[in-house]
Amino acid sequence: MEKFEEERTVLEDEEDTSFLEEGFMKGYDDDEEVTECAECGTAIKGKAHHRVLEGDKHTFCSKDCADEFEESVG
Repeated sequence: MEKFEEERTVLEDEEDTSFLEEGFMKGYDDDEEVTECAECGTAIKGKAHHRVLEGDKHTFCSKDCADEFEESVG
């Protein structure tokens, strides 16, 4: 049985893993581009709200989050 396990490991390492890793990394790369709300940390995939506060541009998921953030900074 050791020989079978050894052969299976080789197949997984050489063929399946590279295909799976490629798919995983594609999804990971896509997630990397998602912006998070500066107030609540929610991923922003649609329309975002922006405010410049103290010279820094911040991105928010909603006007409410932008208002709350501004109140906490000011």
